Amino acid sequence: MIALAAVPRARLSLFNKLVYAAGNTGNVLGYQLVTTYVLRLYAPPDDKGTALIPAFLAGAIPTYLLLNLIARGFDTFWDPIIANWSDRSKHRFGRRRAFMLAGVFPLALTGGLIFFPPTAASSLLNVVWLGATLTAYYAMFSVYVAPYLALLPEIAPDKQENTSLSTLLAAAALLGALGVMVVAPALFLGKGGDDRVELQTMAFALAVLSFVLMLLPVVFLDERRLSVRAQETDTAPSHLGLVDSLRATFADRAFLPYVFGYTLYFFAFNMISTGVPFYVEVLMGRPLAEVGKLLGPMFGVAALAFPLLGGLTRRISKKGAMIASALVFGALMALIPVVHDVRIGMVLFALAGVPVAIFMAIPNAILADVCEASTRRTGERREAMFFGAQGFLQKISLGVSTGVFQWVKDALGSSAEKPLGVQATGPLATAILLLAALAFARYPEARVTKEMEGAG
Repeated sequence: MIALAAVPRARLSLFNKLVYAAGNTGNVLGYQLVTTYVLRLYAPPDDKGTALIPAFLAGAIPTYLLLNLIARGFDTFWDPIIANWSDRSKHRFGRRRAFMLAGVFPLALTGGLIFFPPTAASSLLNVVWLGATLTAYYAMFSVYVAPYLALLPEIAPDKQENTSLSTLLAAAALLGALGVMVVAPALFLGKGGDDRVELQTMAFALAVLSFVLMLLPVVFLDERRLSVRAQETDTAPSHLGLVDSLRATFADRAFLPYVFGYTLYFFAFNMISTGVPFYVEVLMGRPLAEVGKLLGPMFGVAALAFPLLGGLTRRISKKGAMIASALVFGALMALIPVVHDVRIGMVLFALAGVPVAIFMAIPNAILADVCEASTRRTGERREAMFFGAQGFLQKISLGVSTGVFQWVKDALGSSAEKPLGVQATGPLATAILLLAALAFARYPEARVTKEMEGAG
């Protein structure tokens, strides 16, 4: 156990916190846009327009799933490389901000370009375009988001402070999700024009807004003044090479159960997010513009729940909150097959708001605890590798869950007359959430707390 010296760093002002949180709103705008609407653009419901890519290649390989696996294959190498470079960086601009600056514009650009395929009919050219832009988007996501999140335990090393800042990040993420899934559809969709053109106009506007928001912490957050500084503590930036740093990260006994639980939860959550336009159009018989009728109540309840999360985690712990969240969300999503009225759907998704608030707020606080415990135990700061490893698994989950959704809906049906493929995704998400709860149950929270406090 390493005894850490007191760190005379600048305290976070409200402006610092809001600027930092704005970056999360921006990156969530981008990935929620990709998560929710890319499949709807390229592979709409059976009776809602022409697909831009074939459902299967060579008659058997799900196209969207394959493209996501290719993109994830690249990330297998890229994510940990970026994380290791950031951990070892001594850049005068800041070891995190330098990478954020390099990634901010390409991330927003590629997130928008995904929605502008070269042809308006199903073609292999669109398959190539989608595969290339998805790969570029996820690569730039690594460059910006892993260093961005690695700042959290550095600018808020205290356990209570990182829980508070994580909750603010969750509120910022909620704003991003609301923008994509409630506000933007009301502004851009259902205006009587072509669905594809409306989606593209919405994607362009959100990409610009995403860029502006992600740029704010790069410009206004002084990392060198606000972060824990190695020369003032008994710690140092990581000296480990890529392989050794990866090995040490996945050997951490607290990180593994946490990250598997989080990845499984994210898989299920993303599957539901991808499914919302299909639930609205196929199961409830409503136009695409009404996706906000489901997600508005859910995110509204989540926003109301955020102020209560501090008390909840003190009462049942962060670990207990994540287990409860997975179980409740899973129970609610099991009801998706029987929901055919939009009013009942609104009630169901409103009830899901509390577990969703927990999922949005608590994981980053848990991982910040894991990072701080590791630092105190080893004397090395490797925050970006922890967040990068989580980000790598998160992006695998993001891509594969969307591909699995496409596979299930195309194999079993996604029309009003044959809706089984859309219905089945609810119970499938429930099964995955049960596995997530089991993984979180193995997270050694008491030991992590003792290590953070220097008690063992």
